[in-house]
Amino acid sequence: MKKQPYLTNHRLHVIGLALMVILASCSSLEQPTALPATVDIPTLSSIEPGIKSGITMLTNKLVCPGIPSTAVLIPPAPYDEALGDCALIGRSGEIEAWLVELEGIAENCRANRETNWVSTLAARDNLNSQVDELEPGLEPKPRGAKTETSQLELGLFPEAECPIYTYSELPESPVLIPLPTYYYTNWLKRIGENVGEYCAMVDELVKPLWQACDEINFYQDCQAPDIELYHSIIERQMNTAQSNYNNTDSFYTNSLQTSGWGNFRMSFNEAYIDCPSLQPSVFVPMFTFSMNAFCREGPNLVYEKVTSFLQDQSVQIDGRNQDDPLWWWVLIPDSSGHCWVSDSTGSTAGLLEGVNTVEAPPLPLAPPVCTRDLTQKQCKASGGTWKLDPGQDAPVYFCDCSK
Repeated sequence: MKKQPYLTNHRLHVIGLALMVILASCSSLEQPTALPATVDIPTLSSIEPGIKSGITMLTNKLVCPGIPSTAVLIPPAPYDEALGDCALIGRSGEIEAWLVELEGIAENCRANRETNWVSTLAARDNLNSQVDELEPGLEPKPRGAKTETSQLELGLFPEAECPIYTYSELPESPVLIPLPTYYYTNWLKRIGENVGEYCAMVDELVKPLWQACDEINFYQDCQAPDIELYHSIIERQMNTAQSNYNNTDSFYTNSLQTSGWGNFRMSFNEAYIDCPSLQPSVFVPMFTFSMNAFCREGPNLVYEKVTSFLQDQSVQIDGRNQDDPLWWWVLIPDSSGHCWVSDSTGSTAGLLEGVNTVEAPPLPLAPPVCTRDLTQKQCKASGGTWKLDPGQDAPVYFCDCSK
């Protein structure tokens, strides 16, 4: 029998070694649980350059397009989910300012729509070009079917089955069914969520093309390149991208402009809000101290102290001052009396919109200037010291202002 040349045997050994590497990688293949923004391009450094077989075709990976960040910062909402619609009374101005801010955010996202769509079209063309550069190879293995022996001998496929590619969809937004006393509150909440969803839709226009690329790379690990199949995958996902692109326009018009801030502005009326169905105690304005603090006769440090409160103690708010800085007129527990606490000494809770302004008592008279001939009470008020004059024969007191 004629012996094979050494060079031929050496090359067959190299091909066999490379096949073992591919078999090991495919046998451990698992479904991806998350969609990364980009895909790395793996290489097999152990394969000698210049060896032309199905092995080099199996290591070709497409470069997938990136997906922009979809994080949108929604400004603090003017509603309180714990209090419901009653907390919206007296806040029409805040609500309107919030809606105007949301309109601006949505408009900025809308401005990116055409730019992102152009990037999506470019991603499609780029993927098609990358697929055209792949070497076709032999007939592809049917998905889920066992590999034939003849194909194994040619080094095109691993022995294990090639799983069918799957990917996870974005979760659907929950359907909100507002309760009667939370009608406007849930409507406002839904508007804010829809703005965030719209901006995500605009940013993710290219996502179906990423999924097409990922699917192609998935099959590249377990079968010879099927150029026709890969182009059909790109076309299928491009149809999804086109549908998403069309939906962004209708979503903006219907869910945001019409059903969102448009209809809300026409519908919202504080007179329609029915509060008695909820417990009134939930809405009682309260002040909780974050430190030990004095409560005074008026809204200023120049007023006399009436009592003091401890940290974490809560009192009912019955009024407020007219000018800044803010002071609260609170009910002294277990009494009918009131005193004033500074807003800087704690935090508030409950429905504050209905708190009335209370007129502050007259400012106390300024303390007298310390002089020797003041009375004992005046001397003390001025900061002097009431002393016995040692230079007098009879007991004589005076106000000592030497401090």
